[in-house]
Amino acid sequence: MKPRGARIGAAVVMGLVVSGCSMLADWIDELGKGLEPEAPAPATVGEAEEESLPERPATSTARSETSVITFQSVLEDTEMTRQERIRAFENLDPGALQKPVVRANVSGAPETAVVERSSGAGAPSDWELTAARRRVPIVMYSTTWCGVCKRARAYFREKRIEFEEHDVDEDPQARAEYEVLNPRRSVPTLKIGDEVVVGFSAAAVERALDTAARKRVH
Repeated sequence: MKPRGARIGAAVVMGLVVSGCSMLADWIDELGKGLEPEAPAPATVGEAEEESLPERPATSTARSETSVITFQSVLEDTEMTRQERIRAFENLDPGALQKPVVRANVSGAPETAVVERSSGAGAPSDWELTAARRRVPIVMYSTTWCGVCKRARAYFREKRIEFEEHDVDEDPQARAEYEVLNPRRSVPTLKIGDEVVVGFSAAAVERALDTAARKRVH
């Protein structure tokens, strides 16, 4: 003998069948709604991101640089026309290459520090280049509200690369220095050895570090 609940359920279904297919379909739909799993709540925008950045103050003269520009990239770009190259160099003052940053790097090593090589050596060894890279002075001109600056800062800290940082909104001397290096007034502006890198990418930073390290290895 079927349990009493089963008999009641069968009776209800039979009654709905007699009443018409539409009523049975409606009943099945209502029953299905109660069995459907709840849809997951939509993720909050920025939930997985780090804490939000402060707003750009109205008094700031800087802007965030999303592209990456270096003197070397302009020189090596064979597809640029003469006018495009002139405009690029107007945005990156070539004379800045000859103007060392006044402040010393936080590592305390002078900018002219080199790694002496043993006589008769050929290409620099890995340890020589590694030692030379540690002595390359890096200065970053940035702001607190710049997301690209935040990524650059995080990269340097993750790779344990020593650098000196100056807020161009808060430090008038730093603002004057970075405007000489980068007349387009965008941040971050990086001075890596003798090279100026506007914007940030890990590849551009590593290339500039390697170039500066090789110059310092005798």
